[in-house]
Amino acid sequence: MKEKLIDDLAGKLSIPAESFASVPLTELRGKRNVCVENHGGIMEYTDERVKVAVRRGAICVIGSDLCIERMTRRRVEIRGNIRALELE
Repeated sequence: MKEKLIDDLAGKLSIPAESFASVPLTELRGKRNVCVENHGGIMEYTDERVKVAVRRGAICVIGSDLCIERMTRRRVEIRGNIRALELE
């Protein structure tokens, strides 16, 4: 219910819902970089898999030579040879 209200309000204001809620936003930049905003922390971290907690699940980055390039409370940037993204 809350998510629908946020989506409706965002639509009426013509701004993305991610701007004012903890809705995760994932941006893939080619095959080498991925950025997850509004994350809840790192659940798993190896050079082949990085699992990032998000509201109602997780986003798994799968590949090789993966590393966390930058991380803040709101955003995590992962670099490496990205093969797949999985939503859990």
